[in-house]
Amino acid sequence: MAMAFRVSARGVGGPALGTAMLDFERSLRHDEAMLSLWDARSPLSMLARGELDTADAPAEVREVLALCEFWVERTAGAFSPRLTALAARGLPVTYPEGAPDPTGLVKTWAVARALTSLESVGATGWLVDAAGDVCVGGDGAWRVGIADPSLTGDPTGSAPITVVELGGDGPRALATSGGAQVRDHIWDPETGEVARHYLQVSVLGDDLVACDAWATAIAGGGPRALTRAHADGFEVLAVTGRRSGGGFDAVVTPGWPDARPA
Repeated sequence: MAMAFRVSARGVGGPALGTAMLDFERSLRHDEAMLSLWDARSPLSMLARGELDTADAPAEVREVLALCEFWVERTAGAFSPRLTALAARGLPVTYPEGAPDPTGLVKTWAVARALTSLESVGATGWLVDAAGDVCVGGDGAWRVGIADPSLTGDPTGSAPITVVELGGDGPRALATSGGAQVRDHIWDPETGEVARHYLQVSVLGDDLVACDAWATAIAGGGPRALTRAHADGFEVLAVTGRRSGGGFDAVVTPGWPDARPA
């Protein structure tokens, strides 16, 4: 998926953890082979080019497409799983405008499917960081930093804009969408142009896929989507701009946890 995945586990190690990690990676690679728009041979790519009917597509493809339509309805159209003309031009494979594009949630969907390998290995706790989309399981809490939206590349070692606690008695998932790692890749579903509502959007909740879908929807759809996400039970931090003297301006929903020292 051309991005870093990191897994941390507590209370387990050695061969058992190594086997779990291999299973985790195999699951991700399988789903990428099914659903990549960068690979002309994937079933999703064939479907997007009109070479495969949805009814004949693998179960994974049909499941993801159905999930996308669910999120279109739930976000009142702010989540858009269709290629815009501009987005299609940025891909190495030629697709028509309006072809299915589930990239707004397919990464976290794949991670959620792969989690069974970690849940079955006997770890007392675990954390998965899928390039900024994070989920935890088991006992105990984990402190997770939200990266500075002005940074590009791996933000490890840099100062986060804030730190939140996942697990324990708090939320277990955090998803962030923005243009730091891949510029101009989130589209406003109303205009078809690059979305400029926020520099970065982070969503807290208990379901990683839902957090990811809402983060994408808010980044693309703007304030109305943010209001809907909060009404749906999620907490949001949306960075609106960078201050000249340092720091950021942001919109934060009432239940977002207080910032903790990094």
